[in-house]
Amino acid sequence: CLGSQYAGWSLSHEKYYALGSGPARAMAVKIKDGQQEPVEELYKELAYRDDAENTVLVIENDAIPPLEIVEKVANACQVDPCNLTIIVTPTSSLAGGVQVVARVLEVAMHKAHALHFPLENIVDGSGSAPICPPHPDFIKAMGRTNDA
Repeated sequence: CLGSQYAGWSLSHEKYYALGSGPARAMAVKIKDGQQEPVEELYKELAYRDDAENTVLVIENDAIPPLEIVEKVANACQVDPCNLTIIVTPTSSLAGGVQVVARVLEVAMHKAHALHFPLENIVDGSGSAPICPPHPDFIKAMGRTNDA
């Protein structure tokens, strides 16, 4: 759940900024002090990493990412860009609202992790939240989805 659904990958290039979620996060690495390590600190804490020839990243934004972001993600995941699928979901759209609200269980898992609760003691979980009507204003749409 934390390894994929959490929108924890902060991606930016010039004026473009987005949060990424999905399986690509568990593959993404960077070089720091000559060592390969996960892009996100969370994966060090979870001691988890995926390896695959293809991957998917969901981006919360209302614009297609620039080529520099696509290349950054592909390079970090060590996949050819043609093997990377990026799904763009504006928060102000129904798809964007659904993908934020669908992470209700992930939010609970993230909170448990932040409180240092042993995640291996969690054997099952479920959650539900209302799907809010979309709103064209990003701030209002984000408020609706996060309050759900």
